[in-house]
Amino acid sequence: MQGNVDATGAGAGVLDDNMAEGDLGDGMDIRLAALDIQTNGPQQPVTPHGTELHRDSTVSDTGFSLTSYGMPNTSLKTGSGSLVDLSKEELRERLQEATETLEVLRCELEVTHRYLEGKYEALKILQGKTILEKATSHTKSLLQKSEERARALEKEVNGLQWEITSNQVQMKKCEQSWEQKFNRMNSENQALTSSLEERLKESRELKAENTGLSQQCMELLSMLSVREQKAYESTKPPCGHGRDGTLLELAVLGACRCPGVMESCPCAKTAAASRTQLLQLRQELDLLVRSREEALLMADAFRIAFEQQLRKRSDCLLLQAEARTPKAHPRETQGKTLVGVAQRLRAILPSGLEAKASLEHTDTLQKLLDLLNDKEEALAHQRKVSHMLAHNAKELQKQLPVEATWPLDSQTEPL
Repeated sequence: MQGNVDATGAGAGVLDDNMAEGDLGDGMDIRLAALDIQTNGPQQPVTPHGTELHRDSTVSDTGFSLTSYGMPNTSLKTGSGSLVDLSKEELRERLQEATETLEVLRCELEVTHRYLEGKYEALKILQGKTILEKATSHTKSLLQKSEERARALEKEVNGLQWEITSNQVQMKKCEQSWEQKFNRMNSENQALTSSLEERLKESRELKAENTGLSQQCMELLSMLSVREQKAYESTKPPCGHGRDGTLLELAVLGACRCPGVMESCPCAKTAAASRTQLLQLRQELDLLVRSREEALLMADAFRIAFEQQLRKRSDCLLLQAEARTPKAHPRETQGKTLVGVAQRLRAILPSGLEAKASLEHTDTLQKLLDLLNDKEEALAHQRKVSHMLAHNAKELQKQLPVEATWPLDSQTEPL
């Protein structure tokens, strides 16, 4: 019996998908897929279950029909089952059918073997693809991470390059500023050295002129008479302010405006003499004020020392008076034991040794008091001297700026 079953219909013979549920091959059971095989002969492939595969003309190229081969001939099912009764022709037909069936099975086995080999190759290809995809995904992730790392490093490098460039610019600016300062200082030093050289030249010239003028002055003094020399010497200041006096004299002599007189007139000379006398009087007045202040300080120091000495003497006299007054012994009570007469006499009447010892003690005390008074007088004198020295130092500190301004004040005074 032959029965055609459509492969595309819904039935038990419909083939499952080989790739369903992750199966890359035929699976654990034998599942046949739709085969697109062109048969080149009259023989049709037969499945291992005894069904014949042949193309159905009513369906598309992908569909096949199954034909069952239960027995080579229907007479075998209806016969007695013994081969003895069969003739040679029937046996030959049976043999031919068996050989044909064997050939069909062999062809089917080859087709199945090729099909399985194709599936195995496809499985290998799919496995290679999956491995390649996994490798490519891993490499892609690594490449992405490396690209991100490279971008981060590039950002860091760009930041560092920007910092380096900014630092270089700042260094260049600092170098330029320091170079400008150095050049300016060099130019200032050169200008100062040139001005110093000019001042030195001027000072040398002035020294030469001063020596010449001093020589002329000496010559003029030698030409004067003794009386005129004495008058000139009397016009000089007594202390070391001769330069101020000469400056005042020269200023007054140069300020003379008498008409028709080429040299200094008598009025200019008298004015110069009056100026020198005024300077001398100022100096004497300052000396008197200073001596008066020193005398006042000395008097205050002596008064303070005398008061301290009087206070100390009074204290010492009070102590001596207290030491000389005998202390009243307390009377013994009647309840106490009576002291012997000899002991009472010894306690009341001092012996000769005790009297000598008391005299020696008073002498030593007097000597010590004298030494103490001498020390106090020396200390008072030292205090007085220290006060005077401090006052003198203050006065000298005050006079230093005042003396520097005196010549200018005297020059600016009206005639």
